[in-house]
Order: sequence, then structure tokens, then C-alpha cells
Amino acid sequence: MQRPNPCSDIADDTLELLRDAAKMQMGKGLDQDSQMMERVKKKTEERLLANRRRREELEEQLERLKAEMMMRAVEKLLEGQGEEEALRELELTGDMEGLREQIEQLDAEPHAVSEEDFDEALRDLEQRGLLDGRSRGVVLTSKGAQLLGRGFLSRILTNLARKGLGAHRVEDVGHGPWLAATYRPYEPGDPYDRINIERTLMAAIERGGGFREMRTSDLRIHESRHATEVHFGVLVDQSASMKKKGKMEAAVETALALSELMRLEFPEDRLRVYAFSEETKLVEPYELPGVAVPQQFTDIRRPLRAFRLAVAMEPGNKQAHLITDSAPNFLDGEFVGFKKAMEAVVEEVRIYRLHDILLNVVMLDDDPELREMAKRIAQVNNGRVFFADPRNLGEALVEDYLWSKKEILSL
Repeated sequence: MQRPNPCSDIADDTLELLRDAAKMQMGKGLDQDSQMMERVKKKTEERLLANRRRREELEEQLERLKAEMMMRAVEKLLEGQGEEEALRELELTGDMEGLREQIEQLDAEPHAVSEEDFDEALRDLEQRGLLDGRSRGVVLTSKGAQLLGRGFLSRILTNLARKGLGAHRVEDVGHGPWLAATYRPYEPGDPYDRINIERTLMAAIERGGGFREMRTSDLRIHESRHATEVHFGVLVDQSASMKKKGKMEAAVETALALSELMRLEFPEDRLRVYAFSEETKLVEPYELPGVAVPQQFTDIRRPLRAFRLAVAMEPGNKQAHLITDSAPNFLDGEFVGFKKAMEAVVEEVRIYRLHDILLNVVMLDDDPELREMAKRIAQVNNGRVFFADPRNLGEALVEDYLWSKKEILSL
């Protein structure tokens, strides 16, 4: 059954502001026509207008005090008091000095975009709990990252709906490959690979027979159960080249969108996100914009191994998406060059196959050698290669996840 878009209520301006905030958190500059810059420019205009009005008020007060001072000096002269007394009335008062200082402070304020304007532009998001006002710099809260993921997911699902693909549920499921901890006697048609030898021998012994006197009735079969859980890994390259052409932003938004999709529609699934370059870090999706790892070299085997070890003993379906635009050249804390690092990656991918973990490679660079490398990695594991544009990365991975769920639930 096609389910409605679960997150179609996110205002576009809020989504764009959060996207810009995430870019700022990642140390990226803002485009002049971005939603955030438009809001900052508006705050600048409001500040300059308020300053101009305030300056006019202060000048009026100062002129009024000067006029009063002049009147008092003239009165002294008319009263026959000496010039010295009259001049004393013309001396600046403390009030006048204070007004002049305030005018000078206003004149000293920047007439272009200032840090204060950025703070004002961000204040609304902080008050709504979407940004952490206690942190230095711009930091999305988990609530803000969650809302960003929902907004991005909404756009993806809208595009996929045009293709006839959405978040589907299949109520009637068949047998899956996972075995329960209970057993039953063999029935004609049961697959032989589910026969438990130990339980079968025990049944024969309990009957009073032995290995040579085994009967078909002694055979014991693992009960099967359908495992619909998906352990979905997103391994995000954080090497320096990923900072270009919107690659890192796309990877962050994709991880957030997948996290929201699973939370809202498939809570039985588990998303694991790894950020890697020289080192590897397991992070919550909302932490990804602020994660920093050494970026000089790239160790691809380490995140692959980390995900495999995390899910190897878990029941369910396991697949990982390696998002990269680089070639491996680093291994276990040292630079080893492409050949040796690639051999280690291929060996790890073979182990993936033994553990029934599917690996798909998402290559964000069109270099011919990198494309061939991605194909080689995927072929070892019978996985697939996505040659994705960063602008379509989220749609590609969400679509792949939904097709996987559809196939699993339709077994």
C-alpha cells in the first residue's frame, strides 16, 4: 500500500535556512543568493535603518541642548552679567558629551553585513531549538538535524512518487533466510540445509536407535522466521576533495533523510553512519556536519571493517553504501600507496561476501580510473556501482533502500 509522504509539512524557507546552517557548521561559505544570506542582509538593512533613526533622534536631542545652552548664555548677557559668565554657559555638559559619544558609536558600526547581523538571523532558529545557542559557531541540534532530514526526505519522496515508488508496506510476508531457535520434525519438501545434525542424532538416540539406524522421522528442522530488518550502513568519505562541488553537503543530507525515513516508516531497521578518511568514526546522523577527521589520506578498509564487525552477528539483511570520490592509499595508520591499500579493500569485500553483506559503491567523481576501481570493488561482492551526481545522491540511496525493503517484505 502506498503511504502518504510522512514529512510534507516542512516549510521551504525553514528547510533552506537549515541547509545553510549545516553548510556553515561544515565551514562552508554561503552563496549571496542563499536563504540565510537574504535573511542576514535583511537584518543588516533593519540594523542600519534603526541606527539611522536613532542617530537622528540623538542629533535632535543634541541640537535641543545646544539651543537651550545658547539661550541661557544670551540671558546672562542681557542680565548684565559678564562675558565670562555667558561663556561658561556655552561649555559642553555631561549630557551633551554622552549624546556625542552615542552618535560616534553609531557611526563606528559597520555599514555592511556584520557578525551581529548573522547572530540576529540565527536567533530565531536558536529560539525554536534548531540551533545550539550555547556552542561556539553554528551547530545544529538533534532537533534541527532531524527537521532538515525530514525536509530533504520530503523532497526525495515527492520526486520518487512521480516514478511510482514510495514508502510501501507489504502486510503478508513469506519465509526468509533466518532460522529461529526452535526445531520440528522433518516434513517432505523441507530444504535439507535446515536439517540440524545434532538435534537429529539426539532424536535417534532418544528413540533407542543410533547413527546407523536413523530414520526420516528422526530428522529435525530449524523453524524458519522471516527477518525483515535491514542494517543499512552509510560510509561517508571525508577527504578534502569531498568538500568540493557540494559532495559533503549531499552526503550529510542523504544520511539525515535515510535516518528520518527509517524512524518514521521502518523503525525495525538500523542505520549506521561512519565518517572516514585517515580515521573512522561511528556517528549519529545529526553529528555528521560537525565531524572532523584527518583528511590528508584515505583508508577505505577501516570503515568497511567497522561496519562488518558491527553487524556480523546481527540477524537481518545487511548492506552498506560506500560514498567516496577517492582512491585508498592509507592502511592501519600509515601511508601504503594505492596498490597495497586496494588489495586490503578487495580482501575485506570478499569477507563481506562470506558474511552475506551487500556492498554498493557510490562514486562521486567521473575520473575513469576511479570509476574502474569502484566497479572492481562492487564486482567482488556482487554489489552495484552508482555513478551519482551530488544533487541526486539522496534520491539514489533512498530509492535503493526502498526497493530493498520492497523486495524483502515481498518474499
